[in-house]
Amino acid sequence: MTGSEPFAPEGLFSVLEGADALARLEREAVPRGTRLIAEGTDADAMYLVETGRFRVSREGVDLAEIGAGGVLGEIAFFTGQPRSADVIAARDSVVVRVSRAAYDALCSETPGLQNAISAELAQRLAATSTRVVPDPGRPPARTFCIVPSAHAPLPDRFVPDLAAAIGRFHKVATVTEAEFTAAFGPGADPASPEAIAWLNAQERAADLVLFVASPEAEAWSRAAVKQADQVIFVAQAIRFQGPSELEALALELLPEAQRRLVLIHPHRSQSAKGTGRWLDSRPVFLHHHVALTGDGEDLRRLARFLAGQAIGMVLSGGGAFGVAHVGIWRAMREIGLPVDIVGGTSIGSAMAGAIALGVPPEDIGPRVEDIFVKSGAMRRVTVPRYAFLDHKVLDAALQEHYGNEPIEDLWLPYYAVAADLSAMDKIDIRRGPLWEAVRASSAIPGVLPAFFNAEGQMLVDGGCIDNMPFRTMHSLKTGPNIVSNVQKETGTRYHVDYAKLPGRAELVKRTVNPFSKRGAPRAPGVISTVMRSLLVGQADMLKAMNPTDLMIRPPGLKGAGFLAWNQHRLFYEMAYKHAVETFAALDKDGNPAFAALKAAAG
Repeated sequence: MTGSEPFAPEGLFSVLEGADALARLEREAVPRGTRLIAEGTDADAMYLVETGRFRVSREGVDLAEIGAGGVLGEIAFFTGQPRSADVIAARDSVVVRVSRAAYDALCSETPGLQNAISAELAQRLAATSTRVVPDPGRPPARTFCIVPSAHAPLPDRFVPDLAAAIGRFHKVATVTEAEFTAAFGPGADPASPEAIAWLNAQERAADLVLFVASPEAEAWSRAAVKQADQVIFVAQAIRFQGPSELEALALELLPEAQRRLVLIHPHRSQSAKGTGRWLDSRPVFLHHHVALTGDGEDLRRLARFLAGQAIGMVLSGGGAFGVAHVGIWRAMREIGLPVDIVGGTSIGSAMAGAIALGVPPEDIGPRVEDIFVKSGAMRRVTVPRYAFLDHKVLDAALQEHYGNEPIEDLWLPYYAVAADLSAMDKIDIRRGPLWEAVRASSAIPGVLPAFFNAEGQMLVDGGCIDNMPFRTMHSLKTGPNIVSNVQKETGTRYHVDYAKLPGRAELVKRTVNPFSKRGAPRAPGVISTVMRSLLVGQADMLKAMNPTDLMIRPPGLKGAGFLAWNQHRLFYEMAYKHAVETFAALDKDGNPAFAALKAAAG
């Protein structure tokens, strides 16, 4: 199932409820971690998911997640073949068991049931087939358990304000211990069949549910954790402690991909210090910084993440053209499109880092000029033992402008993409010094030395493996994205007389006598050739974009090279003008991707 799945039960339950058929079917409570269906077994029944969530897995690889309203085991049930995968409860769930005899009886008395099942299967097949390139999109979550961390209570207004912000997008139910006690009386067991039915009813009545635990691992809090698709650890950032007993339970029950950390700060400062120790003690897939004072944008950003409406900005590689990303960001700001998370490859990682640091758009260009032009970093040729250029000047300039700021302390979530030549795979950098992430992601092979980190990984330019890393964005959140593409147009042909390319001796002569009348053929140089080679085979990646991914490709400067850093202002202004005009045209035409961005921004 993809991240675009709606927050609503499928059609099967509405059909069965209309015929009062559900009441007569057998229900099974399936505790988290239980294997409901085993690969290779006979299909004596299929299951309708009333509440909960299940993982479909084969040989240890998760293939899909199916939530409330979905169907389990239907393919083998209808074909008569053995089960093709394991189905495991991702949290405490309730299913309706449909045996063959029950199915035959239901079809004879329930008009539309067979059509509803056919539609369910067709939708799932369509969702699977929409992408040619595999895309690790996040499955949607409908139930969240808010867990106070380090024995500290939640801020008074945190839950109601968060629920109100999410309520802009979905119908939200907040379920607390007080409400449970009011329904069942003091001392009631939250794990009883009656209590589970009540909890399931809360979920069925809303699009999204916030279960609120108490700081201690009491019966209610344990039940709330088991009911959640995701757990949200909420901590006072300045009061670090190790995990409580309840947090330890959540860490044991839910995998890292279903854990989120929110660090509460009394006010905003330049950076949020000390995040690393929280992440070391509570590994999560994503964390958020929220200031209690200010304009409330931090809480609204968190709400957009939970509602599946977070706005991402993805920045491609492209050498000096990367400054164009900033022009697009400026245009976004002017029409009220916030950036909730930003990431990029190569120069895109550098521009994303500046955005995450909160550098104003008008200040980024001068910083680029300082790093790449005034410092001479891209002109300092060295003995080509490790690379063509001496990296020391560039490293010093990056440290000066980015500092040793850890990525995890940034107020805005950020990632950089690099190619790991140790594992021959892509790496998403989301922790450690920001300048190191930018340096690793921008290490053009042969031009700059690879970056070697403390873990022994050999990292080079992310453009080698993913020059437009929107799939990393998909793996971190659902919601619309601006994909800023500053790659040079491909398809250019070069009519060069290969026989006239000069050899070493002639090149040395021309270097000594630059006024020689004999000019070399106009052919791409070393850096241009390397940069273009990074993009070979990546054209099909665009097929993996989501319908709500809006790609903006500003016009380049004809004849400008990848290292034309001194023209940063022109690139910036051209991209800004192009983005302003593009957004206006998309808005006028009712473009669905742009409409999704506007709806998320409110």
